[in-house]
Amino acid sequence: MLAAALILFAALWVPTPAVAADEPTASFDQDVTTVTRGDVVEIRVSHSEPGTLHIGGDDYGYHLAVNLSGSGTTTITIDTYNSTGAPETYVSGGGNKTLHTAELRRPLEPATYMMNVTIGGVERAIGQLEVETRGNSSATTNAAPASVNESDSKPKPEDIRELLTPREKVAKGDLAVIQLNESGLESALNPNDVSGGANASGIELSLNQLEVRPNHEQKTFIATPENGTTVVPDFDNDVVYVLWDTTDLPIEGDEETYEARLTLNGNHSDFVEEDTITARSRVRLVESTVSLNVDNETVYPWESLRVDVNGKTTLAPGTTIELRAREPGEPFLKLVPITVEKDGTFKQNLTFAPKDRGQSFPMWIRDYRDETERTMRLLEADANLRFVDQETDGTFVTISQVNLSVGGFVTVETADEEQLGTSSYLPPGSHKNVVVDFDRRQLTDSGLLAIAYADRNRDENFSRAFDAPYRTGGFNVTNTTNTTDSTNVTNESAGTIVADDALVRLEPGAKTPTPTPTAEPTSTTTPTATPYPVVERTALDPDDSGTNAGIPLSPGLAVVALLLTGLLARRL
Repeated sequence: MLAAALILFAALWVPTPAVAADEPTASFDQDVTTVTRGDVVEIRVSHSEPGTLHIGGDDYGYHLAVNLSGSGTTTITIDTYNSTGAPETYVSGGGNKTLHTAELRRPLEPATYMMNVTIGGVERAIGQLEVETRGNSSATTNAAPASVNESDSKPKPEDIRELLTPREKVAKGDLAVIQLNESGLESALNPNDVSGGANASGIELSLNQLEVRPNHEQKTFIATPENGTTVVPDFDNDVVYVLWDTTDLPIEGDEETYEARLTLNGNHSDFVEEDTITARSRVRLVESTVSLNVDNETVYPWESLRVDVNGKTTLAPGTTIELRAREPGEPFLKLVPITVEKDGTFKQNLTFAPKDRGQSFPMWIRDYRDETERTMRLLEADANLRFVDQETDGTFVTISQVNLSVGGFVTVETADEEQLGTSSYLPPGSHKNVVVDFDRRQLTDSGLLAIAYADRNRDENFSRAFDAPYRTGGFNVTNTTNTTDSTNVTNESAGTIVADDALVRLEPGAKTPTPTPTAEPTSTTTPTATPYPVVERTALDPDDSGTNAGIPLSPGLAVVALLLTGLLARRL
């Protein structure tokens, strides 16, 4: 069976005549060259000798002949929109151009035109020119930062594409970018004139108010440079960008809705007989707004100087806004550019310098100060106290003067670091004659130490797990602002503890007497403890001398005084 098949194939096969080595040759770069009606097309022809390119024929109502001189590759360019005159006006490349049919009255009609190349009157190559009907046009609305249009030169398509955000909502002052997905306008479009007249080939771009209020006329704005528009063609991608500066567009209320339209004017366009809207898209114009949030407007001394800011805006994504921070009358502490994200939000981390602690200053977004200004407070650790020698009934002591920059407490301890008591919460500022009640009664004359503590977790309740002593060199800074986590408290010294010592003795009547032996009780009832006597306390006046002198020491208490130096050295 295989042998029979081979015999049949040999009988049917007819060899292609070989072209003699001295015969002229020609070929098309593409067998079928395609173009949309109204666009420009290039036809590339290779030929070994001079010849003639023919397009169409009498049956097509269009027959163009172009001479090909010499040898090599010749590129013929045809403008299919402006094809209504003599061929020299819309055909370039090659030699003489001859139209064997009548001149066209309208752009070259959609059809498949045969092409061939003849050399010496002999056909040496054939091909096709396919002129396609203009497709359906469409338009989409995009927002872009105003900065795109601020350059002295017209922006390039690739620059525009990088900053486009597809959305109908456009903030007043930004660019409403109408993207026209339109083929067939390559020759007809005049980027400098899209007003619909003869010079614009009947192409009109406009913004039309949709919601007309009673007793008001509809507002229509034609795309002209005077109205803030720039037309940027991207014919390689069949796209035209219309950049519309919305700064001068009117807006009533919170929002104004416009419709962008691409219209072909029948009086001046060769594509249509009457006015035809070929594409439309809506633009929702809103006021430009910016909101600013600061996660920690008040930075406490034990917190990092890193501040997180964030916000939301109607400005176009890609817009650069400027965050400003300064102390009145002083140079700027910060001038920080921030880029708006795709979702209309922005965020930035700021780090202030240690020298900025203690300052309070405004922070805002440039051009939006009224709605974004926030007051930053970078608090510093500053405290001092004065604990003077005194007599008490053993249930309390009085701290003459306390100054706490961020509020807190004063604790009183013994030489053995046993806590006797803690003051109530003291707000930031100065306090005189602060009373510290003891948790248990003091039974002997003692040297005591008063220590200033900061309310780190800001709950106004003293806790050794969270709160830390003030130090002369400030607090150790944690990497988080979460001061409710005890793991953030560190015992590493940032300086000496802010404290003061005093010799405190019991009043003569408060001395604890030696107990008198009594008979064993016969009852099994547990005796009730006798409560501490209630004593009316009169606060001591602060010692203006700036020292802790003022109360004469008993001989026994003088010995206690010798131990205080060791107590402070051990604690500080």
